Amino acid sequence: MHRLKWTLLLLALQLVAFWEVWRWYFTRAVYSWDQPWGLLAFIAALVVLLASKKPLPRTEPSLFLPALFIVVYIATYFVLPPLGRATMAFTALALTLSSLRFGKSFHPGLFGLFYLSLPTIPTLQFFGGYPMRVVVAQLTAPILRMSSFAVVQEGTCLNWAGRMIWIDAPCSGIKMLWVGMFLTFVLLCLFELPVLKAMLLLPLTFVVIIAANVFRAVALFYLEAGVLQMPSWGHEYAGLIAFVLEAAGIVFIMFKLRRGNVCDAAVSST
Repeated sequence: MHRLKWTLLLLALQLVAFWEVWRWYFTRAVYSWDQPWGLLAFIAALVVLLASKKPLPRTEPSLFLPALFIVVYIATYFVLPPLGRATMAFTALALTLSSLRFGKSFHPGLFGLFYLSLPTIPTLQFFGGYPMRVVVAQLTAPILRMSSFAVVQEGTCLNWAGRMIWIDAPCSGIKMLWVGMFLTFVLLCLFELPVLKAMLLLPLTFVVIIAANVFRAVALFYLEAGVLQMPSWGHEYAGLIAFVLEAAGIVFIMFKLRRGNVCDAAVSST
């Protein structure tokens, strides 16, 4: 009963303090095309909290960090843009719920799902879309040259005998990045790793995502250049295979890290 009172107090305080954030967030959810992705992550975070079989911690939840974020939020309210304010609000919420449900201030999977629930896809597309397309083109060109195609990378294009094959915005890999990180954070909620291994998983996941994007770019080169003749659904088929390979790579790395963690625990227990 005492813990329930703490829960209601903390959540009511954040409901009031971050009221403008919640209003902005659900307005985006109704009127923005990208927010269904964020709602998926938000619902996944709630499912993790409600369906976890881990026993409730006996210690009282920590109030300091959530309270600190509320103070900083108020102090920077007129400086930060809406997305910045929402990031602070969701951080405070994640700190509170992680402490209440799991007995620790930082739960990587839960934090990741809350951050993915923010409407960040347009921002990522604006700032990261072009650089990712350039990186994918730089990595794709030498792979194609190894296959006897004299391909030169020019910006976000592949130049093959004067024919320019574009790696356009939908193929930038931002959605693959989002889906890959979503799968990673869900796995971190299902199979908890030590913080250091969880932090190691994130850059390895990014490498897998880039590799999957390069695979898709290579496949699309063969289709766009006319090397392979496929129906109109060939593009979607190549993208689907890339998604499957990405998911398989992330799951493989996750279980390799988890297996090492289990082995370490077994050795220490003996």
